[in-house]
Amino acid sequence: MAETIGRQTASYREGLVLGLTMAEIMLLLVFCLLVAVGVALVKERTERDEALTHLKALEATAAADAAMVASISRNPELAELLEQRTGPASRQKIDEFWRKLVESNDIVAKLEQQGVPREALRDKAASFAQMRPLITRNISPDRLARALALESAIDMPYRSAAKLPPDEIVAMIERGLAAASTTSTEHTSTSGHTWPPIINLSEANGYFFATGRAELTPDFEYGLRTSVARRLLQIAASYDVDVIEVIGHTDEQPVTGRASNLDRNLPGVMLGETDPNGLQWADNAGLGLARALAVVRVLSADPRLQAFRILPLSAAQLIDTGGTLTRWDYQGDVRERRRIEIRMRKSA
Repeated sequence: MAETIGRQTASYREGLVLGLTMAEIMLLLVFCLLVAVGVALVKERTERDEALTHLKALEATAAADAAMVASISRNPELAELLEQRTGPASRQKIDEFWRKLVESNDIVAKLEQQGVPREALRDKAASFAQMRPLITRNISPDRLARALALESAIDMPYRSAAKLPPDEIVAMIERGLAAASTTSTEHTSTSGHTWPPIINLSEANGYFFATGRAELTPDFEYGLRTSVARRLLQIAASYDVDVIEVIGHTDEQPVTGRASNLDRNLPGVMLGETDPNGLQWADNAGLGLARALAVVRVLSADPRLQAFRILPLSAAQLIDTGGTLTRWDYQGDVRERRRIEIRMRKSA
């Protein structure tokens, strides 16, 4: 019995390897194979991801190179410099070209910030070049606009001169020369006086306002658009002026029984948002200002006077027709004192 048990134990030991059965050994081998396969898969996946990343970088570099090649092909000068390959001289030329390119881009960016588009720089390059001598002579855009307005105003009355007979054209030229000679004599005879003349528009000269009102009559408005505007342009051509002051004067008759809305309505009238006919005043100062404002609106609408600064002022009844302070000795109806004075001066 003991011998039988010993043989069985010996046969069992013959099927063991390191204390494991064949089935256990097979399972261990399968597990090891799976671990090895997993490690290989992870390594392969890592290498694949690295390859994809490298491929994307190469594609981006290729696209950038293609864009650079296209840019160089559009610029023959840069292409020629690059074809010269290495060398100190060619390197300096390339650096200089690149510096100019960067500076040009900065200049274009600054011009765009000032409202000048790239298209204007490209399409109007000749015009910019023609304006450069004017800029070097410190000729401002305001002076150019004023000169154009004066030229237009001077040419306008004579556009139909080509239709006139030759004798009438000659007579017109002679009258102009005579007027210029008279004006020159007046200037030389006035010692120390170089101020522009004052334009006086009074009721006595036909420039009427309705009693106690600031609306312009049709004749008054027509005179402002024609003879007065031409006279202002003539003065501007003779004097270095760019400001037009319109001063409203009244007589000494008091204004009674009215409430003023100037403080409330003047901003809207000046901005063109409300009708000036709705203004009300309680004294002669307000009446003079309202009348001056009515004249300013007509002159400001004239394209020939766009280059000038036109200002409304009121002198009320404080200044007499002779330019002196009122003596307050006559408070009746004086047509000559109900007037508009227009003065021109140089801005500060």
